[in-house]
Amino acid sequence: MAQDAAVPAGPAEAATVPADAVPATADAPAGATSSTEPAAGTSSNSGLQDIIVTAQRRSENLQRAALAISAVPADTLARAGVTDTTQLTRVAPAIQIGNIGGTSTAFYLRGVGNFTANSLSDAAVSVNLDGVPIVRSNAIQGLFYDLERVEVLKGPQGTLYGRNATGGAINLLTAKPIAGELSGYLNGEYGNYDAIKVQGAVNIPAGENGAFRVSGMFSDRDGFYSDGTGDEKMRAIRVQGAAKLTDTFRITAGGDFAFVGGVGSGATVASLDKDDLIGLGDARAGAVYASSYAPRAGAFLQALTPNDQFQSNRYWGMYAQAELDTGIGTITLLPSHRESDIRLRNFGSGFATTDRLQGDQTTVEARLTSDSTNRLSYIIGGFFLDENYAQRANYAQGFQNFANVFSGSTKSYAGFGRLTFKVTDRFRVTGGARYTIDKKKVEIDSLNSIVVCPAAQAGGNCLGTPTLPDPGAGYVLPTLFADANRNPTQGPGGSPIPYGNGAILINLRQQLDPSRTFKKLTYRAGVEFDLAPQSLLYASYETGFKSGGFFASIVDPVYQPETINAITLGSKNRFLDNKLQLNIEAFWWDYKDQQVSQFKATPVPGQPGNTILEFATVNVGKTRVRGVEIEGVARVAENTTLNATVQYLDAKYRDFAFDTPFAAGPPVTGCPVQVGASGYTVNCTGRRAINAPEWTINAGIEQAFDIAGGRLVFNLDGRYESSSYKGFEQLPGMKQDGYFLGNAQVQYAFAGSRLTIGAFVNNITNEKVINFATPHVVAPSLIINSLRPPRFYGVRAGVKF
Repeated sequence: MAQDAAVPAGPAEAATVPADAVPATADAPAGATSSTEPAAGTSSNSGLQDIIVTAQRRSENLQRAALAISAVPADTLARAGVTDTTQLTRVAPAIQIGNIGGTSTAFYLRGVGNFTANSLSDAAVSVNLDGVPIVRSNAIQGLFYDLERVEVLKGPQGTLYGRNATGGAINLLTAKPIAGELSGYLNGEYGNYDAIKVQGAVNIPAGENGAFRVSGMFSDRDGFYSDGTGDEKMRAIRVQGAAKLTDTFRITAGGDFAFVGGVGSGATVASLDKDDLIGLGDARAGAVYASSYAPRAGAFLQALTPNDQFQSNRYWGMYAQAELDTGIGTITLLPSHRESDIRLRNFGSGFATTDRLQGDQTTVEARLTSDSTNRLSYIIGGFFLDENYAQRANYAQGFQNFANVFSGSTKSYAGFGRLTFKVTDRFRVTGGARYTIDKKKVEIDSLNSIVVCPAAQAGGNCLGTPTLPDPGAGYVLPTLFADANRNPTQGPGGSPIPYGNGAILINLRQQLDPSRTFKKLTYRAGVEFDLAPQSLLYASYETGFKSGGFFASIVDPVYQPETINAITLGSKNRFLDNKLQLNIEAFWWDYKDQQVSQFKATPVPGQPGNTILEFATVNVGKTRVRGVEIEGVARVAENTTLNATVQYLDAKYRDFAFDTPFAAGPPVTGCPVQVGASGYTVNCTGRRAINAPEWTINAGIEQAFDIAGGRLVFNLDGRYESSSYKGFEQLPGMKQDGYFLGNAQVQYAFAGSRLTIGAFVNNITNEKVINFATPHVVAPSLIINSLRPPRFYGVRAGVKF
């Protein structure tokens, strides 16, 4: 049954139960410990502590949850400086998250994911705030403060989460109001790059059975790229209220607002030294642009305009959760509404992108959850989503430029259920299913402009520009490669894009209004067996589904759903009088019709030999993902805790080939290319999936000392990741070699007070790690890399009251 809301005064403690209860702990990454409270996974005595999670829509001990899940406590997030999802890779080993320009975020979990670069494509990892799915990956900023914990669910969540969770789910759980208590905290931090971060909360009682909680966050940091990009300017506030109105009825409601401003995300050119952190607006990057030849245009690129980036983004939402205990279980009703308004100009994809994105979503979930102590327990429910979005985007790519206007909607309906039957006191079987109906429609108005030069004006006016016969009236799109005299000026300094006098724009306009309905039954079957009082063995088979959708295309604007089937075998164990934890998980996933978003050349109907660039989402073949993850935590002494996580991942494309026309020129790819009758075939079958390193190892140590009545705590942690490609094309400049990142923290809690002070350094050796890579759309020899943050260091202080 649901429990009364109860959280600590500060954000650093996850919900816990005594260590002599059913054993569990956080699957915590290196350094996931608090310096003022017992470590996540440890207790104030000599044993490991337990954490309660709600990933399966009921409260349960993490070590008794028969699924692949990591739980990251709030103190770990705060110490790692996590203020948005792109920084979660520091504390969640299985996931890869990268900014791909502006507010667009790519989520990959064990090689399963997609580049969601506009509103027309969906993420493969579901992000949820207090049980509410946030549909758009560009609308998840400004949420990482005053959290109780973050849960990372690995693998498809086809029954309880449903749509857009083929790779897994990320659950953000906020700290809740505490009835009858006046308390609060304030934490501050100052570091290099003039970084200032402040976070705080106050809990205000409202009678004996109610309370309000007000929390906020302020973050301001200069950019770490040479052109000032990669900065952080964020302000956020959240207000929640909770009340127990009767012995059987509880309600919690809240709202939040966030503003994200500043310059925005940045990137660099792969051929430049990563250690110099040269931004794309830097003159040194501009020199590389000026020497980068665009074969389709027959010219060289122009440098990007310095100091021309900005973002001004607003996000807000509200929710309510009502719970009623009945004789057949707890009825939960969870309505919500969220909106976002994003305005930006960004160079992160290698060219100037100007965007205005607006979105709103309304969701309602209702479920009935029985008492888990019954021999037959169940969860049944329904879900409804009504989403609307609009986007106005301009992509200035030089030779070909886009002006796109999208407006669309999604209505999703789902019914789900899960049963657990206790065959014996030690053996349980589970089964569940979900039926989803997604109704999507969109209106697309896309203008594609190509720079050309009529032959009549070519005499000295369009040097280096592709020349054409006189277009004449009604000549909508020239047969550029058939008719153009493409003799560009050679060498750096040749005619750049856009061209000089005489160049004109030839436009192709696409107006589409497709609609589709996608339906799918997903299901789960599993078994659980208690090998011993502190040892659990489990196995499951679960399916996942992400519906299809649309993109701006002159041929076929529809892409189909993707599916995944996953087998998991795991064991969770405690040994040595609750001082050693060892968890093992083996997994095998079959991923079909993967949705891949990329720029591609599409033949123009009725114009042989002519192509146009489109940002397309297409379905490509099959991927097999298999591997093993081992996690251990050991309390080797009263004040010493060790932890480590090792993941081996074998993620390969089993059937991954696509075609490009001759008119587009030889494809730029690291995969084998075959020449056919009508074009090229790129065959990546057998290659390792992108964002899927073979080895990932996290390890850490916490050592505490009692000094002068206070407590001094040292934390050291590190992460090793083997090589992997960070871009779809798998070119050499997109490969991140194996690397190690180390971090250190020290904190002192004064005796007899609630004051703490400390210092930290993240990325001690100042490694420059590729987060995402892409070739320039019209000059594919130019590769753009976004990087993870360099070395950050600073001091911290906090107080509780």
